[in-house]
Amino acid sequence: MVSLVYAYKNMPEMDKKFLEDYLEKKVDRLTNLTQSFAGVASRLMVRAEKFATKSAYKIEMQLHLDGKKLLAAEDDHTVIEAADLALDKLIIQLRKLVEKKHAK
Repeated sequence: MVSLVYAYKNMPEMDKKFLEDYLEKKVDRLTNLTQSFAGVASRLMVRAEKFATKSAYKIEMQLHLDGKKLLAAEDDHTVIEAADLALDKLIIQLRKLVEKKHAK
């Protein structure tokens, strides 16, 4: 199970709620990959920022797992695209970590 922690900067309440609901649905992708680290607590820290000067969002994700920290960040004009792209980057890193663990 992956626990989620959020931090926001300049984000309207509507965007915060939307992002939290959206990532709750998407976190299963991470949970499936983290199952090979049985008994290890994993935490996903999500930092979201809406830029004041331009219509864009920045999403940073840090996955803390088994003493390792995976980091992914992305900027985009919609919060969905930024979150999806950052999550995809994180999943690629996690897959490499899982493959390395199984190769031992």
